[in-house]
Order: sequence, then C-alpha cells, then structure tokens
Amino acid sequence: MIRTLGQAQNIDSRLDDLKITIMNGKYEDGLLECKDLIESNVRDSAQLALIYAYAGLSSEALGNKVDALHYYEQAVLLKAPQLDIYEKLISLSKKEKNDSVYEFALLEKSRAFPDFDEPITKSLAYHYANTRQYEKLLPTANKLLNWYPDEIRYLYFKGVALQNLNQIEEAKDCYHKILESEPDHPGVNMGLGMILYNDGSEIFAFRKKEYESKVNPNRVDYSIYTKGIEEGKIIYRKALPYLLKAYESGSYPGLKQVLFNTYARLGQKEKAEAYR
Repeated sequence: MIRTLGQAQNIDSRLDDLKITIMNGKYEDGLLECKDLIESNVRDSAQLALIYAYAGLSSEALGNKVDALHYYEQAVLLKAPQLDIYEKLISLSKKEKNDSVYEFALLEKSRAFPDFDEPITKSLAYHYANTRQYEKLLPTANKLLNWYPDEIRYLYFKGVALQNLNQIEEAKDCYHKILESEPDHPGVNMGLGMILYNDGSEIFAFRKKEYESKVNPNRVDYSIYTKGIEEGKIIYRKALPYLLKAYESGSYPGLKQVLFNTYARLGQKEKAEAYR
C-alpha cells in the first residue's frame, strides 16, 4: 500500500513536470514523457487519462492528427474529467471527418456532462442525417421535437428518417405539416416528389412486366396495360410540382434525370429534352 501510494505520488510529480513542459511548447519532449509513462503501466485511471490527454495535446500540436485522435479517445474512454478533452476530440474528429469517433465523442460527452445534453442532441441529429443513420435519427428528432415542437428543421429530420425507414404515410404527414408554413422548402418538396415518383415508377414497371409476360396479348390485355399506365401517369403529374420546386431551388441537381424520365413517360418529349 505504501509502495502504491509512493508510486502515485511519483506519477503526480512527473505529471506536474509534464504539464510545465507542454505549457512551454516542448511538445516532442512532452510526448516522449507521455509514452514513457504509458509504458510504465500506470494503474490509476485518472492519472492515465491525464497522460493520454497530454499525449493528445502534444501530438496535435506536432501535426500528428491520427495519433492525437487515438490519445484523446483513450483519455475519454478512461473518463477524463476535463471538458476540454472531449471538446478537442469532437473538434478534431469532425475536422478529420472521422464519423465513428465524432459520434463516440458526442455520446461520451453527453454521459459525462449531462448539462450539455441539448446541444449535443442537436449535433447528433445533424450527424445522423449526414451519415444516413436513420434508425438513430428518428428517436433523436423526436427528442428534439419534445423541446422544440414547432421547429421545422427537426420535423424535417423526422420526415426524412421516416421516409428512409419506409414509414411513408408518417413521413408524408411530417412533410405536409412543414409545407403549411414553408411551401417552398426544397428538402420537403424533394421528399414528397420522390415518394410520388417512386409510386408512379412502380406502377409503370409492374404493368409493363405484366403485359410483357403475356405470350399472345390481346386487346383486353392491352387495355388493362394502358389503364394501368395511366394510373402511373396520374401519380407522375402529382409529383411534378414538388420535383420542379426542389430542382429549381438548386439544392438537388440530381433531380434533372428524374424530371427527364417523368416528362418522357408522360409523353411530353419537348419538356423532357430540357432535362436531358
């Protein structure tokens, strides 16, 4: 016990010296000392967390960002009590586009510092949307809507999550609610337009496959086919206003091909050519 206490005091003394070394900008020396301390099998988790934190600071200052991420992550795993270590890991992982570490850092900060739950939840919502983690986005959006029930961006996140989780009717409810206050919302118009476009395309594909499966199709078969195609066209016409608004906003240039296909299937060749 006395030996363990003595070892801890010795580590504390070395940590004090290490702090001074880093404050004086001697990052290479500081990093070497950190590595030596790590290899010495420090048992106290608080001390070890601080060592990893100093190693991260030194590595980042020396431009070794990959190493810095590793050291900061280890410090956070050891429940480092310093808020700035979490902030540094969040900032650096975001800058380096390391999505998994960024998400980890946000979640760990939320657990360690519950007072930051609200801003962290906002950051997680954008992260889940950008990384297309829709199963995580949906409960996160719902949590934000409990705090901000009228906030359009969070209702939009919910709609996007629902649409991509194939809960189409619920997604449409979210989108229509947004359009009541923001009729030109690009994302909502794109979402609704694509829902309708996909519905129309499914009808076209089904009717075509059904008709082509006939060995010797007769007039009745053709009549059923054309009526089915007309059903698809009706849905395409409903999709067009939404698709056009989304495309003309400039936010979704990829809709150009969708608009070409839509006009082509509606038999409006001249309009289709504008989107070729």
